[in-house]
Amino acid sequence: MLSILRYTLFLHSVYAIANSVHGVPDSLQHLYQPLESDRTKWACLSDPSVILNYSQINDDYCDCPDGSDEPGTGACGSLSRFYCPNEGFAPRYVSGFKVGDGVCDCCDCSDETDGLHTPELSCSQLRDKFDLLVKRELQQHERGARSLLKLEHKYDVDIQQDPVSEQLENLNHLEHRSSELSQQLKACVADLASLKKDYHAKLQQENPLMLRLEQIDVPHISAVIGQIFAQAETQSENYQKLVKIMDSLRESYNRNLNDDVVNSNVEKYIEFMKSNRKDVTVSSSLDRTQREQIEIYLNEELPSMVLKGSSRLPSAAIEGKFSMAKTLVAVKVKYCQRLHNVLKVLTAIMDDISENYNVNFQDSAVKQTVAAYREFLAQQSHISEPSSLPSESLQKLGELEGLVKLASAKLITPSWEEKSSFFTNFNGLFHNLVSTFGTRKISLETLKSKILVMEQKCAALRKESRTKREELRQLEEHLSKSNADLDSVHFANNAVDQLLTKLSPGCIEEKIDNYIYQICFNKENGMIVQKEDKSGGNEVSIGRFESFTFDQKQSYNRYADDLRIEFSESDLVTHLENDLDNFNSELLIGNLPEGNSGLSIEYSHGDKCWNGPERSAKIYFKCAENFKIHGVQEPTRCHYSFDVSGPLGCSTDFNFKAPTWY
Repeated sequence: MLSILRYTLFLHSVYAIANSVHGVPDSLQHLYQPLESDRTKWACLSDPSVILNYSQINDDYCDCPDGSDEPGTGACGSLSRFYCPNEGFAPRYVSGFKVGDGVCDCCDCSDETDGLHTPELSCSQLRDKFDLLVKRELQQHERGARSLLKLEHKYDVDIQQDPVSEQLENLNHLEHRSSELSQQLKACVADLASLKKDYHAKLQQENPLMLRLEQIDVPHISAVIGQIFAQAETQSENYQKLVKIMDSLRESYNRNLNDDVVNSNVEKYIEFMKSNRKDVTVSSSLDRTQREQIEIYLNEELPSMVLKGSSRLPSAAIEGKFSMAKTLVAVKVKYCQRLHNVLKVLTAIMDDISENYNVNFQDSAVKQTVAAYREFLAQQSHISEPSSLPSESLQKLGELEGLVKLASAKLITPSWEEKSSFFTNFNGLFHNLVSTFGTRKISLETLKSKILVMEQKCAALRKESRTKREELRQLEEHLSKSNADLDSVHFANNAVDQLLTKLSPGCIEEKIDNYIYQICFNKENGMIVQKEDKSGGNEVSIGRFESFTFDQKQSYNRYADDLRIEFSESDLVTHLENDLDNFNSELLIGNLPEGNSGLSIEYSHGDKCWNGPERSAKIYFKCAENFKIHGVQEPTRCHYSFDVSGPLGCSTDFNFKAPTWY
């Protein structure tokens, strides 16, 4: 019995090999050959580990995860694509869910194998319609482009300017400047390294304490501590905002509405704050002040003291100040943890209220509170986990504490209790130290100052160099596109810019519904006016000329939408849509849409709408011999969209490239 089954499968595979797989173009039939190792088997295309019997191809059951086993049926839905040969018209793919649905999606009706259906239009009829469309569009573009050239001649538009030369000149300038900056930065880095080497050598010899201080990397410690204080400041602000929101709810909500969620959570808030408010002293301004003080101490005061080799404070005060700073950091870490826990409780209360309060009670205080809380969440997104000092920073802080203790014993410091005795007993020694130490101080401080200046210079050069390199990369990428495209974009931009400047008055007018619309294109005083079509009718300004741009993608989409509307009854455009394997589609019409330049003009600052924003508009151009307003919409309140045809919408270098099937 098993041998008979194998023989049957073998015969089926032989038959299948001799006949093409339905729904697959000839160019891809090789993908549906049986496995070399077993001619009765076949592997799914995107996952060859899934092995099927060859007979499972087009058996109206979806076996492959990518749907590749059902190219000729609708079993896999949109996972698969069916190929329509459409002899005489546009071969195309249709999504698998359209196969066998009782509608001829292919003009040859090959997607409906029962023989009971016929297409509304045959492939040859669709070809005739497409021929007429192409002829009409090309003639319209020819007339429009000719009209545009006449306008350019009339207004003496200078189209001989060479934008490419200007771009190349800019490219050369950027290359030269980038190279120049690179050399300057290289020299700056070398000078900085030399200065640091001299500085560290002098430190090693004259002030080993300062060398050790720099090796500890105090700026990094300061930055880590600064982050903790910054988080404390943020959490303090969050706490104050949240408490304000919840206090407002507590004072103004209507308890008599008996909203269990609100009532229980307000009680929970009151009880929590009774036991916790006194334990939490919150001040974001204090957090900010303390952070600034710590940063000044670590980044300025401490290095300056060690570098100078002296301090106005006695030894005990030097050690005490560092100990106080260290304690303040530890306290702030605990404060962040404490406040984080408080915020978690408060946000949990507010989460429950905002998600579960009874909307039917219409308590305005609750609604305002929920709105305020949601705005709070939108600004904060989440309550971040509290920061702590990393082990590496703790180790560095310990090293710094040891250095401060050592420095307090070695620095020249006054004695607060025996000030006169200090100068009496050590006057000679003090002057000797100052005479030698003072010279050293000036030398080291001068070197340090030079290093800071050099670091700023290198940073500025590095930033400018990075900016110029990015500008250079973008320009090179821009110029790497075809010169024809570059010429087209710049010449079109240049020509339209001149025309919009010189058009006088350059206005068109059209009656649409109960209004008369007047559009003036001149850049200086162009505007759009809407007038009621009656005697003494109201007149409003929709907007004044703002800017213009070219957007081919948007122009293509609008062109395609216009075609779909125009040919909605004949389904011409539907039969020109090719379904892609990424669930998108493309129109098989060649480059017909590129006859339009993609020009659009923005108008803004019109009259204000009643209880609304200022009016504004965008004009979308398509190519035509004469100017005409075809329609106006209001896609969003007080913002209008105009469909306009005219010479300004024409691409002057358009050459029709037919689709491959044509």
